[in-house]
Amino acid sequence: MSTRTAATTVAAIDPSLASTGLARLTTREGRWVAETSLVTSTGRRSDTLRQRHQRLRDITTDVTDYVADADLVVIEGPAMASRGGSTVDRHGLWWRIVATVTDRSTPMLVVPPTSRAKFATGKGNADKAAVAAAVVRMWPEADIATSDAADALALASLGAAAADLPVPFPLPQYRTDVLAAVVPEPSKEHTP
Repeated sequence: MSTRTAATTVAAIDPSLASTGLARLTTREGRWVAETSLVTSTGRRSDTLRQRHQRLRDITTDVTDYVADADLVVIEGPAMASRGGSTVDRHGLWWRIVATVTDRSTPMLVVPPTSRAKFATGKGNADKAAVAAAVVRMWPEADIATSDAADALALASLGAAAADLPVPFPLPQYRTDVLAAVVPEPSKEHTP
């Protein structure tokens, strides 16, 4: 029996305060349709606590509306070593998104940034340009406007493969290695 989650629509989120990448993979009439989108936002260091809260709320609403119909949602895990003045806000955004999707009882898969990069390129330390180039090769018909959208499409691709769906791209050893390490959250849950 497979421990993977069956899905027909896989959505993915590459969360960011400035430019959140979104992707959705849907099977339609036996074919995959790949879509990408962005949620952009600007903030200032001088923003008040109320303004920062509203910004996080607005981003969360736009993101979770985009993934609302998904059977599986994949989100990039937070970069724990990241630095900067907005670290608290970035982590707050991540948790707001996760909480909203989880409250909807949608299965989620959290993927570390290095696993996203390795799944796309074969190298966990690949930069955004290398990931984008690999994703364009995986989905040549997709409209991928930015590296953030490419990252999200890499995450959605990983999610579709993790859900045991018949993906239209090859699964060489480096991708199956990533899949072996990434299991959708619902299958990790157990009852005593």
